[in-house]
Amino acid sequence: MYTEATLGRVYPLIIPALFKERIPDLAGGVGTPRMVYDPETGGWKLFFTGWRNARLREVFVADVDKDFSLENIKKVVSSPPTRDAVNAIYNPWLDGFILLTTEGGPLWIRHLDRRLREKASKKLTEGMQDSGAGILTLMGSYTENNPNAVIFYPRRNRIIWRFINRVDNLTELTLQQELTFSMWEEPNDVIDAFRVNDKFGVLVEYFTDRQNWRSRIAMSGDYLHPKVRALSAPLPVPFTDGYSNFGHPSFTTGPDGRPKVLFSFFMSHAPPFPITDYSKQWRHEIWVWEPSFNIFDPRVYGRMYDILEFDQENTKSPPIYDVFNAKRLILKIRHSVKRNIAVKIQEAVTIKDCLEGNVVEEEHKVTVPCKITINNPLRILRVYSEIGAKIWLIAEF
Repeated sequence: MYTEATLGRVYPLIIPALFKERIPDLAGGVGTPRMVYDPETGGWKLFFTGWRNARLREVFVADVDKDFSLENIKKVVSSPPTRDAVNAIYNPWLDGFILLTTEGGPLWIRHLDRRLREKASKKLTEGMQDSGAGILTLMGSYTENNPNAVIFYPRRNRIIWRFINRVDNLTELTLQQELTFSMWEEPNDVIDAFRVNDKFGVLVEYFTDRQNWRSRIAMSGDYLHPKVRALSAPLPVPFTDGYSNFGHPSFTTGPDGRPKVLFSFFMSHAPPFPITDYSKQWRHEIWVWEPSFNIFDPRVYGRMYDILEFDQENTKSPPIYDVFNAKRLILKIRHSVKRNIAVKIQEAVTIKDCLEGNVVEEEHKVTVPCKITINNPLRILRVYSEIGAKIWLIAEF
């Protein structure tokens, strides 16, 4: 475990108060920082939202210099409607950028060319939070039937993920069914996706105790499959202040190659009087955290979590967990009606083994509420139970 003194360096990137004269449209706040590498130029761009009034947010982009300073800040998507959050990736087949924005309810996808001009757009879904959506592109043997991207977005205490076919062609693009990637804390909000050598997942802000926004990580191993579920833990962002909220997290390296988490430091309070000036209510600044450790090492967090609810689908075909060589697993089990239920636990060495049935299996007849402890488990875990069962999974490292 780490103390705050060893957590790493934190410094500001965009302070809106410093742009009041030069770029007034940023004077109210900035957020959802997403850094994108452009392999055609070897340069980096920062996409982010900015606003005078937090109810009318807009999308901006800036070039990122080698010293991590910003140049050529320009607006690329104006309001109205409000552009609550943005995410972006480079796409080589477009020789441009794919943007995802939530806009007061709908989630939109946009294709921009190299000069950041919009070439096409499409509404993906309705009923979204103002959270934005993370996106990863997928590689492999491409066919029309295989997805080539996956998006992540929050819904209360869940992180939903959906595979996409033809993310590069908005006329032919289709969304696959909603799947649960993570279930922990409530509500979840602004989100970004990441993929490093041996992990993939999301960084997401959450608001659990009605006091402050915080950020967490939800990740799995290197095998990306629709049946995979993530384990979660809070991010230890080292910034202490009585007015601090930490949200909009996004992992990057940037031009200097050092791992970073971009995030918003912001004040968001509910005063005992009507709010008329929303530029003061949601004043966001973009900051940078350079961790002094590997945030993708589960041992950093000590414990990681998920919640598994057994509906008809999960009872028939439950999700699969990569538990990262945990020393111990604790399953807290309850049922909405029954007192006596069956629980079957499968362990495997790899996710592929688990999917193919090459597992070690143990069945339990339990009286709930109860807990089951598994010491020195194998790398992969799958738990079967009955409709109405609920299991809190705790992995100790």
